[in-house]
Amino acid sequence: MQNLVKHTLYLFLIITGLTAAITLAGICYVWFFSEAKELPHLKWLIGSVIIEVVAVILMLAKKGMKYLPDTQTDKEPKNTLKFMEDFISTGTSATVVSNRVSWLAGNDKLISILQAKVEAGTRIEIITPNEVPEALRENLKGASFIVTKEIISPEARFTLVNGDRSGAEKLAIARGVHPDHEITIFDNNSGPQIIAMAKDIIRKSKELADAK
Repeated sequence: MQNLVKHTLYLFLIITGLTAAITLAGICYVWFFSEAKELPHLKWLIGSVIIEVVAVILMLAKKGMKYLPDTQTDKEPKNTLKFMEDFISTGTSATVVSNRVSWLAGNDKLISILQAKVEAGTRIEIITPNEVPEALRENLKGASFIVTKEIISPEARFTLVNGDRSGAEKLAIARGVHPDHEITIFDNNSGPQIIAMAKDIIRKSKELADAK
């Protein structure tokens, strides 16, 4: 399918180039060699070139947009909460990697949302370097807490959904703090390499937690 799109694009570019060359040749002939004021159908050739150029630009833009990640900037924590609720709802599993869980432990609404997802069948995993308070474990029964006990806390903050469904993964990476809390969302088109690295981090974190 990718080769078909590529060949179709090349064909459009060749046709556009040929049409433009014929049009330019006609214009040069009228200006320098012909006594006639205009050539028959020259205006149609010019119109075709314009339409073809616009079509190629739109095609390239449409193709390119597919490979760009989505982004959003949250000014308030409630916006991030709403995003997490919607994002986790898109998958049958979700793995949250964070260097601390205080943001979750103090948020009863998010805990209730995650608990509802667990009860609905969504597999929730939370990976963190520090021990998780027992109260949080009790409030979020059914979720898996993976504690790596790393001395130096990692800087990674991301959520991966559908991590066990190759090709259907979606990855949200967070950075900054409110009111400039930015989230970048990748899928298998816009960031397959980044998703692969996130899955490697998750796998190695689980291996580290099991080793300890």
